[in-house]
Amino acid sequence: MRRSVLTGVLIFGVILFRPLKTNALETQTNAIEPETTQVVELLNIKSESAVSVLKDISEPNSVESDSTTETKIIINHVVTEGETLSSIANQYGIDWKRIFDKNTQLDNPNIISAGTELVIPQADEQLTEREIPVVKAVVARISTVSNVERGSSTGNGYTYGYCTWYVKNRRPDLPNNLGNALTWVSRASSQGIPTGSQPVAGAVGQHGNHVVYVESVNDDGTVTVSEMNHVGWNIVSTRTVSADYFSYIY
Repeated sequence: MRRSVLTGVLIFGVILFRPLKTNALETQTNAIEPETTQVVELLNIKSESAVSVLKDISEPNSVESDSTTETKIIINHVVTEGETLSSIANQYGIDWKRIFDKNTQLDNPNIISAGTELVIPQADEQLTEREIPVVKAVVARISTVSNVERGSSTGNGYTYGYCTWYVKNRRPDLPNNLGNALTWVSRASSQGIPTGSQPVAGAVGQHGNHVVYVESVNDDGTVTVSEMNHVGWNIVSTRTVSADYFSYIY
């Protein structure tokens, strides 16, 4: 009788215990499932994002490109004293005619003044050809001025090695009292020596504090001059410049 009671108690206990254990496991499983689902969903989202990024990188057409935009560099050159279109063109490795064609403000390629701003054309730039004007030299008629009191022209009273000394040697008829080169035209005019703006071979040209001797007047509106102390002290050199660059003593 006692064994039967004990057996019944054990069977009842087992029956009670098994449902409790099952409920606990189900509860634990239910508690884990939402977290597991969230992790899986998060991984899926990250995977889709990574695929999207890789797709964007692998498709260059999906990004707008500015590679078709061309950047043009404008080169400006300010003319300095003594420069010509040829010397400027040599600096940039192009033909002087292209600079003339580009800069329509130039009337004559042989006449450019210091301070003029030029635009240097690009190598592949299409330019309209311009005709080079033909300029005839204007020869001034110089009248002889007589009975004019002038300073002595005997010898050379100017300082050796300078432009005034050189020009006096080329024009020994000019007086020794013209002072520095800066005052030559004004002092010559005040003494009745003919002066003017027209170039003549054999005339003296003055620009600023420098004088030159005119060797020739050219058909293109330029003059070829010889001078001393332009490229260096006591050095005689020649150059061709615009005729209107100088004022003249005849």
